[in-house]
Amino acid sequence: ICPGAGGVFRVLSSVMALTRVLLLMVVALVGRGDAFRALRTTSLSALRKPLVSRATLKPYLEDLVAGKSLTSSQTEAAWDLILGGADPAQVAALLALLRSKGETPEEVSGMVRAMYKACRPVPASGKLLDIVGTGGDGAHTINISTAAAVLAAAAGCRVCKAGNRSVSSKCGSADVLEALGVKIELEPEDVAKCVDKCRVGFMYAPVNHPAMKIVAPARKALGIRTAFNILGPMTNAARAQRVVIGVFQEELLPLMAASLMEVGSIDHGVVVHGVGLDEISPLGPCTILEVKNVAPEGSPKSYQQTSYHFDPLDLGIPRCTVEDLAGGDAAHNAAELRKVLEGGDHTNAKRDAVVLNAGMGIYVYGLADTPEEGVQVARETL
Repeated sequence: ICPGAGGVFRVLSSVMALTRVLLLMVVALVGRGDAFRALRTTSLSALRKPLVSRATLKPYLEDLVAGKSLTSSQTEAAWDLILGGADPAQVAALLALLRSKGETPEEVSGMVRAMYKACRPVPASGKLLDIVGTGGDGAHTINISTAAAVLAAAAGCRVCKAGNRSVSSKCGSADVLEALGVKIELEPEDVAKCVDKCRVGFMYAPVNHPAMKIVAPARKALGIRTAFNILGPMTNAARAQRVVIGVFQEELLPLMAASLMEVGSIDHGVVVHGVGLDEISPLGPCTILEVKNVAPEGSPKSYQQTSYHFDPLDLGIPRCTVEDLAGGDAAHNAAELRKVLEGGDHTNAKRDAVVLNAGMGIYVYGLADTPEEGVQVARETL
């Protein structure tokens, strides 16, 4: 366009390259492992954006470089900037540094508050349940939590199921529901109408959390687990007060449970880690952290936390292999969901897995006094 355009572009490219080098040095000062390797391999082109004026994350980066954790309010402010379009290079650095240090419940609660501010809420009323997982277990099973949410609704729960298309699996909840004929891209008000009409509605993440697309390039460039992977199950757009949240990494159990209590929006929930899965299954016993508000109605929430193991064998459900739970693409999983939700007394590993998770949902919703009774209600409903 002008004689000096090429030279200007080369200078700007050099500046961006230097910025990336400085980010690598920052992480090297305090970190190692996944965070450093991820930034080291992040392509410059993935982080290069038009040079426009953006609010900076530098104060928060400085604290993290110094080895400090952020306060809840600091993290909320940082996430406000991230969801508002902060510089992708700074976003990637912040996410990597948090991962290297280890996110705290206070930090996660700040993230959740910011996510809710940017959310398009679903105006569903009354007591609500969600059965959801972080994903990432790599097992490629059928959509167990999605089928469990439908079964829990059939048993009498009001369910606002959050979900998305496939990220780490072959078929996400949105994919299988779409294959079954469900209109997944409903407006929030229409989801609430679904819940009122048939006790279950599906909340498609891109509709309810549109700001998430802003951080997609930085997350993709990093290629590692970041705080955003655990925020999805914690930011239900209908603010469900009863939750069953599955995590595929056992070390996430205390973080998720403590974060739920710090946020203070639920009344009763469980965080579940199964045998290699982010849900309960006949594969083996699972570890559960249960969080329950025990304060009198109208009083500030006061949580009681309980840890225990839950073994399907104790309910007479036999062990299975991961192959017994295997799924496929959206068409395959849609056919499997129709099978597992067919009425009758017959059973198999897939039906057992769905009954187990629906039963836990029925329990936290309050339609059963124990998880075991919840499983019985789910089985009778099926």
